[in-house]
Amino acid sequence: MYGGSISTRPGDVLMCREHTDDGRDLRPTADLLNLVFDFQPPIGSDHLDWYYRGNPHGRASVGRAYDDGRLVGNYALVPLRFHSSHGPDLRLGLGVDLSTRPDSRGTGAFRRTVEDSYRVGTADGLDGILGVANAQSIPRMVDTLGWRRLPDHPARFVAPFSDGTPTSSHPVDAALLAGPLPNQALPLPTSPPPAGLGTLWTADLLRWRLARPGARYVLHLRDDVTFVSTTTLHGRLRVAVLLKVLARQETVKPVALRGLAATLARYHRTPLILYWGVNPLVHGGGVLLPRRLMPSPLGLVLHPFDDDGVPRIDVDSIDVTSFEFLDFDAY
Repeated sequence: MYGGSISTRPGDVLMCREHTDDGRDLRPTADLLNLVFDFQPPIGSDHLDWYYRGNPHGRASVGRAYDDGRLVGNYALVPLRFHSSHGPDLRLGLGVDLSTRPDSRGTGAFRRTVEDSYRVGTADGLDGILGVANAQSIPRMVDTLGWRRLPDHPARFVAPFSDGTPTSSHPVDAALLAGPLPNQALPLPTSPPPAGLGTLWTADLLRWRLARPGARYVLHLRDDVTFVSTTTLHGRLRVAVLLKVLARQETVKPVALRGLAATLARYHRTPLILYWGVNPLVHGGGVLLPRRLMPSPLGLVLHPFDDDGVPRIDVDSIDVTSFEFLDFDAY
C-alpha cells in the first residue's frame, strides 16, 4: 500500500515519503499506459512489476501527477549504469512510459509529471535522465523543458551475407534464464566503448532484460560475441530484429552486421533483418528505413540533475556511442 499522502486538489502532484516505486498497486499505471498507447495485447501490472522493480540496478524512480486523486501522468526512470573509457561511470535513469491522460492535456499534467520525476530521480541519486522519446515528446523536452537532443541513429535493413562463423541459437524461456547460459553468454561485464558512453551490461542485467513478460527472444552465441534477436511484422512481412550485440571477451574485433544478419535470416526464415542503434562492436551499413516505417520512439534526449544549481553531468560532453534496441523497451 502507498505509504505517503496524496493531495486531492486539482492539479496537485503526488508527494510521498518514498523515493522509488515501492510496493504500491501498479494497476492504475497499467490502465493509464494502455489508454494512452493502446498496447495490443494490453500490458498488465506484471509487466510493470518486472520493469519498475526487478532491475538489478535498482527500482525505477517514478514521477506521477494526480488530479482529484486520479492518476493523470506517469514517467518512470529505470536506473542503468553507463560507463566510459575516459571518465567516471554515470547512473542515468532511462526515461520510459511518459504518458498523460488525453482528457488532462492542456492542464499542465505533462510538465508536472516530468518535474515530479526530477524530484524523485534526484532524491534517488541519479545523475540525470536519458530519454527515448517519440516525435510528439521530443519538441516538448527540447524546446519547452530545455533538454539536449542527442544525435539520431537511423533504423535500417541489413542484407544477410554469411561469413561462416559457427553460432548456436537458443530460444529464451524460463529454464534458460534459470540456468547457466546467460553467464556463459556474458562471462564478463562489458568493457566501455573506446569513446563516449555505453550501457554497462552484466549477466544479471541480461537475465533480467530477457525476462520481459510476453516477449520472445533468441540468444545467439559465437566465440567472440553474443547477440539477441526477436521478430516483428511490418505490414504482412515478417522481420527479424537484431536487438543487441555484446562482447564475450575482454577484447573483440568489430564484427560484420551482415554476418549476424545471416544467422538471423536462417534462424527466423526471413531475409528482412532490422537494426537500429550504434555499437562500436559492429560495422557495416544497410538500407535506411523510411521514417514512416520506423518503430517509435527512436529519439534520444538528455537532462542532467543538479545539486543546488550545479549540474551533476556536463551534457555538452555526453555522447552515447553504444545503445541499441535491447537497451530500452522497444521490443
